[in-house]
Amino acid sequence: MTSKRNTLQKKIVFDTLSQMHNHPSAGMVYEKVRESYPGISKATVYRLLSEAADEGKILRLKLSDSSDRYDITLKKHYHIICKRCGAVADVEVDFDDELFAKQAIGCEGFAVEDCRLEFFGICRACAEEEKKIN
Repeated sequence: MTSKRNTLQKKIVFDTLSQMHNHPSAGMVYEKVRESYPGISKATVYRLLSEAADEGKILRLKLSDSSDRYDITLKKHYHIICKRCGAVADVEVDFDDELFAKQAIGCEGFAVEDCRLEFFGICRACAEEEKKIN
């Protein structure tokens, strides 16, 4: 098995992702990277993010009504999504795997491995914008 090379492009993509605290899509990461490195290809950014998610180095978030988003926080946690602008943020609540598995009622014949719980609301920026309009 060959090991993956650490390339300059990989460093650029992950440095950019780590500076973006909005759970960006691959397209958002690509646009941000392009600001400083216009020669990088979209395919490269998408491939590097996908490989990192497959290797467990970052999280790929499959949120409802959204393209895949990426998160550098590997600790299990939940997310809240703004119903107006689609912004995504972390929800700081205790995540207890053992408690979750015990509460998974009606899952006979299944070994619960993971769960996705999404919260929805209106982000601060959208709420402020609404106040200005009204």
